[in-house]
Amino acid sequence: MTQSATLLLTRPLADSLRFAEQVRASLGDMKIAISPLLEIEMRPLDRGAADAKIIVFTSRNGVAAWERAKLPCHQRCFCVGSATGDAARALGFDPFISGGTVDHLLEDMRATAPDGPILHVHGRFRAGDLIGALRKDGFDIRGLLAYEQKPIELDQHARALLSGGEPVIVPLFSPRSAAQFAKTGLFQPQIDIIAISRAAAKALPRARIAPSPDAKGMIAAISQGHSGLSTP
Repeated sequence: MTQSATLLLTRPLADSLRFAEQVRASLGDMKIAISPLLEIEMRPLDRGAADAKIIVFTSRNGVAAWERAKLPCHQRCFCVGSATGDAARALGFDPFISGGTVDHLLEDMRATAPDGPILHVHGRFRAGDLIGALRKDGFDIRGLLAYEQKPIELDQHARALLSGGEPVIVPLFSPRSAAQFAKTGLFQPQIDIIAISRAAAKALPRARIAPSPDAKGMIAAISQGHSGLSTP
């Protein structure tokens, strides 16, 4: 018989709560459980970071770190996708918003060829090597470590949910969280894993890939799984 699935969100708590609201706004009421696999810990930022003419953000966490440091927001700004771009715009930047992956961002920066020192605000673990690729192309770019992504174990409720017989949808928003989830070894047939990108799916061969690397694409994939999963 067809049975509604539970959505298990494993993003850092603030991101999970925000995404849960987006899901319910798009799909209506749905069973949602939250058990973060990563905890974000902000690092102090050097005031000298403000000297860069071009700022690159590849996550909302980087924007949050910039805001926390109370650094100026008048510089030219590139953002990996719409969620990061919206956060940067709310802070006062006028961002160029790319297509949702580091590859998209790299392509756009090569095409626009921004002139001047570039600062990439990032976490300890990065998807792709944006800095290395742009340096090879002759860009003046350096990185700024703005936050740590510390791994957390799934809580007991999440493990029980995944080990039970009911359908569960698990969207994974980064290669880091996908790799952390893969370590659990919880791959029962009723678990529908959705990866935001091919990079995130590498750690989980069974994962479906969202039609676009953003919240909209993930919600579309969740909708498909929500209506299609069944239990005996």
